[in-house]
Amino acid sequence: MLNLEELRGIAATNPGGDYYVSLYLNVDPITNPNGEYIIKVRNMLKETAEGLERQKPVCKKVKEDLELLEDYFTGQKPQFRKAICLITRKSGGFWKEYHLAMPVQSGIFVDTTPYLKPLFDLMDHYPRHLILLLSKDEARMFVVQMGEILEYGEVRTPDVIGKHKKGGWFALEQDRFERHTDFHVGLHLNEVVRQLSGFVEKQGISRIVIGGPQETLAMGREKLPSGLAGRVIGEFHAGMYETSRQILDRVQPIVSAYEGGRQNETVDELVTRAHKNNQAVLGIEDVMLMSGEKKIMTLLVDPALKQDGYACRNCGALALGPQNCRWCGGGMYGVNYLIDLLMQKTVENGGRVEVVPENEKLRNLGKIGAILRY
Repeated sequence: MLNLEELRGIAATNPGGDYYVSLYLNVDPITNPNGEYIIKVRNMLKETAEGLERQKPVCKKVKEDLELLEDYFTGQKPQFRKAICLITRKSGGFWKEYHLAMPVQSGIFVDTTPYLKPLFDLMDHYPRHLILLLSKDEARMFVVQMGEILEYGEVRTPDVIGKHKKGGWFALEQDRFERHTDFHVGLHLNEVVRQLSGFVEKQGISRIVIGGPQETLAMGREKLPSGLAGRVIGEFHAGMYETSRQILDRVQPIVSAYEGGRQNETVDELVTRAHKNNQAVLGIEDVMLMSGEKKIMTLLVDPALKQDGYACRNCGALALGPQNCRWCGGGMYGVNYLIDLLMQKTVENGGRVEVVPENEKLRNLGKIGAILRY
């Protein structure tokens, strides 16, 4: 998972005259069933080396980096997601590897600083939600983004006292005990809020979901300052020692409901603009046409949409029919993962993708649409 604080740290590095090589590549196994990305990356590396021939000092400095990148893809068979980012500076022993859940614009960039814009764009386009699992003496923090969950840390306050015998001669002492316990719980929650505030700022968190035992949730809400309380989008009940997978299963409906509301607004905008013929289209045929013209700014697609089609052997343009490519005249080959290719092509052309599940309005209008640049 991407880490905003880490990316900021990388962006601030100073190689002292050396160069970084940043590689972005779409490696989705669905759209590369036979490892076609290897041919793609070899061509990219070759073109990069040829482009640097006039800059001999630079070419010499990054020669080993380019070889290292080729070895990464040809010397092993890593498990890929949709895309990958590799950043290397062999002279300084620098290597970063990011496996990404969304496609990116493929390319190789050689510069004195790492090329991080696609990673920052992903973080902007796909908000990060913080999950705070809270009890009277412990807190765990998770981050959810693009269907992934990662636990970042925990806060423990061992001084919070446990249960106390009630009734009889202990009744008067019980009141003092409960006040003492509440005091320590309050200190614990204050420390959680302090660390939470710093974490939210450093990581660029957009929304918060709070979970834990029922009795702790109310106390936790009361402690949150307005800046954090305004980001809370839901609550859930859970034990403190559930796994990350269990936490994600509990949180996903809350996050999906919130994201669904935001996406509903985008779908409404799409439909209104399409009906007014105002830089928007609906349905697979018009979307495919706009993709070929590289006009798509935002692609909205229902994940239930499946479509066979064709792709150009020369330029990679997509089509519904087998006729020669309308853009370059090249021959076409059949694909049964047209929508995945369309999503990838949209990002490669500088657009973004919104996967919109269970939106009735979009489903009734062909399950796909696009807001255009111009």
